[in-house]
Amino acid sequence: MQRWKARLLFAFADQGLYSASNFALTILYAVWLPIDDFGRYVVVWTAALFIEAVQSSLIIDALPAIVSRYSRRNRHRVDRAAIWIVAGFSLGSSALLAIAALILAQTFPAYVWPVAILALTNPLQRFYLFFRRLCYIRDRQSVAAAAATAYAAASIGAASALTSLQVLTVPAAIAISGFGAIAAIIVVLCLGIGRSIRSRPSHVIWLAAKIWSASRWLTPAAVMSWFVTWGIFPLIAALSGPAIAGIVRALQNLLTPIVQFNAALNLTILPRIADNVADRNNEYARRFARNGTAVFAGSALTYCIIVIVAAPTLLPMIYRKSEIAASASLLWPLSLAIICDAARNASSISLLATHRTRIVFTARVVGLVAFASAGIALGHHMGASGILWANAFGTAINTAIVMTAAMRRPAGSTL
Repeated sequence: MQRWKARLLFAFADQGLYSASNFALTILYAVWLPIDDFGRYVVVWTAALFIEAVQSSLIIDALPAIVSRYSRRNRHRVDRAAIWIVAGFSLGSSALLAIAALILAQTFPAYVWPVAILALTNPLQRFYLFFRRLCYIRDRQSVAAAAATAYAAASIGAASALTSLQVLTVPAAIAISGFGAIAAIIVVLCLGIGRSIRSRPSHVIWLAAKIWSASRWLTPAAVMSWFVTWGIFPLIAALSGPAIAGIVRALQNLLTPIVQFNAALNLTILPRIADNVADRNNEYARRFARNGTAVFAGSALTYCIIVIVAAPTLLPMIYRKSEIAASASLLWPLSLAIICDAARNASSISLLATHRTRIVFTARVVGLVAFASAGIALGHHMGASGILWANAFGTAINTAIVMTAAMRRPAGSTL
């Protein structure tokens, strides 16, 4: 019991420090940058979040179950093979970003340098994400917490220094994320995680095949999730301008602490749920789906109510921009989407632990279709507000399907 409490404590410290630093940086950028520049930063950062979503679903999320099933006595072999897979993914995604920067030079020159800097910092972000999850797989949550401390100190320190020198720009803000990732990676390596990279090609190929088998439905689902969660920002920027995209992101940022709180629970629980399902039976996952969904959704509901009630005071005090405070009504659709997504995340843990990933993909497809159908009509008549309500509607449909599947008694491990 004491060990379990320590895991939770360090997991919350890790997620708390990491999310708090990103939360603070978003506020600082919204305050320090002109609203149009902040909107451009938001649009470019959605590309980083897209790559992160693909990496998580394609590589990261599958590792706990693979380790639990095949390599619980030899986890280092899987770790080393995964490093090479992450390296290949990092180089490939950075190459695509570099190509995108060249294309943007002809049509949207204001985005060229931010995207080019993102291509350079992308491998650092990919490895930090991988090492964070590796800490949890190895039950070294304390290392993850130490790395998050370094990330927070380096990122916020760099942002403050650039602002004091009056040289903070959109490309500089993108580069800061890479600087923070470097600090975190150094801490992880110094504390003994990820030092060895020797791996046989056969091990890398074997792991790649297992990852693909477990994740082939998750990755398209994650891409569709990005469209309804983060893809709305480029869409809003295209329809209403980058300033509106920045305003919506500033409002959404106030709701992210509860998202990160539930993410900390997810990071800690998923490897243990996978182990328990492997040791016991699928009924354990079904029970968790009921209890976990209630906890995740209940915490999100409580937090969102508090933010909406306090918004008239919070928004002017935090952001100091009248245009952000005047848009407080947009918190309603944003809150509904976050509450539904919290319930979906809890139910998805059960599905991942029992390798039922196809339904996750199907739910994303239906949710995306619902979002697109509602978004065409509502976006045309209501602008950014319509897009956000359509997003909430699509998320609710997605959540209902995932919850229904998780509550059912599994017939077997279906990929």
